[in-house]
Amino acid sequence: MGIIRQVFRHFVSAWMTIRHYLVAGMVFANGAFIFLSVWGQSTDVFAVFNIKTFTGINWADIANGPWFLLGIFLMLNAIGLLFRARIAWAVSIILLLILLAFEWHFFPHLTKHFYWSFGAIALLMVTSNDFSHSSATAGGIAAFISFIALLFYSTYGALYFGGGFHPQIHDLMTAFYFSMVTMTTVGYGDITPMTESARLFTISVIIAGITVFATSLTTVFGPLIWGGLNKLVKGSPKKMNRKNHYIVCGVSVLATSTIVQLKRRGLDVTVLTSEDEDKFPLIEQKMGMKLDMLSGDCTDDALLKTAGIEQSRAILALTDDDATNAFIVLSVKELNLDIHTVVAVNDAKNMNKVKQVKPDVLLSPQLFGSEILASILSGEAIDNDKLLSMLLRSGQGLVKETGKEANSD
Repeated sequence: MGIIRQVFRHFVSAWMTIRHYLVAGMVFANGAFIFLSVWGQSTDVFAVFNIKTFTGINWADIANGPWFLLGIFLMLNAIGLLFRARIAWAVSIILLLILLAFEWHFFPHLTKHFYWSFGAIALLMVTSNDFSHSSATAGGIAAFISFIALLFYSTYGALYFGGGFHPQIHDLMTAFYFSMVTMTTVGYGDITPMTESARLFTISVIIAGITVFATSLTTVFGPLIWGGLNKLVKGSPKKMNRKNHYIVCGVSVLATSTIVQLKRRGLDVTVLTSEDEDKFPLIEQKMGMKLDMLSGDCTDDALLKTAGIEQSRAILALTDDDATNAFIVLSVKELNLDIHTVVAVNDAKNMNKVKQVKPDVLLSPQLFGSEILASILSGEAIDNDKLLSMLLRSGQGLVKETGKEANSD
């Protein structure tokens, strides 16, 4: 049983580490499948981009244009998933839904591709909590995809409404020129919309262009400019000496209270949280003190090593999710067997499951509070010994070695 349990722990730890890579691989594979299907068809997909007029177009053939671009978007977006970017996760869901619609309507013979796309969406939904990061790289990819989609819309829209412009737009190069001039709101005035439909289309391109360019500048260059200003005003951040310290995972009510108490006692604390870095000032303001904080997945080995797990005194898994707390202990024991682990159980029904990871300290504020409340309401006398007994019964007390160290201190 011990070997099976150890194998299971290794499997769970490996799954937690690589599953976002698996999701990215599935999304990338969907894009690759599109290329395979395009090259397997008799229609030349690149001929779609040589359109000069929309008169007499075979719309079954024109479907290959967006189909081809969709493959490019999926493969680019998979890079964002490697960074666990939330925006990449959201864009992947949208692109895969569009992919399903394309396969259902234009390519019903691609049955295997359809099931693979559906499976990728299901896996994205299951692992949605893993994608909580915000990064300039992922934002740049999303901005690039948005720009290409808008360019495709505006160029082919200009061809479609070409007769409503003066002079009329008949070729792809002119349509591309008009799209770039309109999207950037330069507007030389050499091509003017004359009909109502052409004017409405131009308005839509102007609004979408302003939105996409503003979003791109904010997403890509905003963090770089803000980071440069912060460095100029505050100077280079001081490198933290993470040794002989405590690592607290989460910013729950219990976690924040524990952090405050540890800091008041002059102890060094490093906080790990899935919150974005732009929320760190709010968390520090709430606690009324400066903190050493890191953003990311608390079960990620790289993040734990950055937090100094090998030189820390103990790690406290105090997030609001019991499963995450249990996985934190499993991940930590892979890196440092000697470290003390403290786990909070938020839901009493998960007590026995969390006990299986064998933390040094296991506490359930829910059970502890319910015992005190029941004792008070029933009129029972409560003294220090009884409170300690209730506390230990609410979970699991310190291990013997820790108890000896506490007595010796």
